[in-house]
Amino acid sequence: MGQLGMVEEAGPRAATTQRSRVGPGPAKVGLRATATLLQKGDIVGRYTVQNLSAGGALLTGAKDVIKASPCRLLLQLPSGESLTVGAHVRRRAVAGDVVALAVGFRHLSPQSEDRIQDAVLQLLDESYRRRHPAVLVVDASEAVRLSVASQLHALGCRVVPCEAPLSAMRVLEDPNEHVTAIVVRDAPGASPGPELLDWVAETYDRVRPILLVEDRSSDPSVGHLGVQRCLPEHLSAILS
Repeated sequence: MGQLGMVEEAGPRAATTQRSRVGPGPAKVGLRATATLLQKGDIVGRYTVQNLSAGGALLTGAKDVIKASPCRLLLQLPSGESLTVGAHVRRRAVAGDVVALAVGFRHLSPQSEDRIQDAVLQLLDESYRRRHPAVLVVDASEAVRLSVASQLHALGCRVVPCEAPLSAMRVLEDPNEHVTAIVVRDAPGASPGPELLDWVAETYDRVRPILLVEDRSSDPSVGHLGVQRCLPEHLSAILS
């Protein structure tokens, strides 16, 4: 399989998106894109898009190509209609039954460049969200939200502040968002109240509902059994 590594040296235009420095280490991004390759008007085969940029792509599949012949790619990106681009094979390698092709794009329109770049950026963002689940901090007070967020940022947590329960519900229902915990304050006049956490505990098994209490006299039997209670100064300990 060593030969396949040679294809990844296709030049600066074929920018690698499969490994991107987001956070402390390299991140692999599943592009979820395919390409149908045509040469001389005939379909050669369907390939998996491993890396993608506005300058070119790295494809893997089972069908070899005529390197010297121009080709056209029918790119199926994760969203939107298929995109047809002219291309040429810059490098190729074969290892067993796997063919790797480094292709460069020709005469790419600004609109096509935008679509490719938007798709890659979207996937990078989704990858970052999956690797860094969010903690929702829900409180009507901006000062409280900022205070709790500052405490969580020190732990390296990604925080999504929400002013109202409706905002929190939208985040929880977002298929592209990944939430690990939701924090609500239990205090006289605080909004929202603990009932939001009861609803979260009943609805989302993957989300930890945490109620910040002002003192140890808070009755632990009140509310849903899945709601975890803690003093503000202990929040870092239970989320670390």
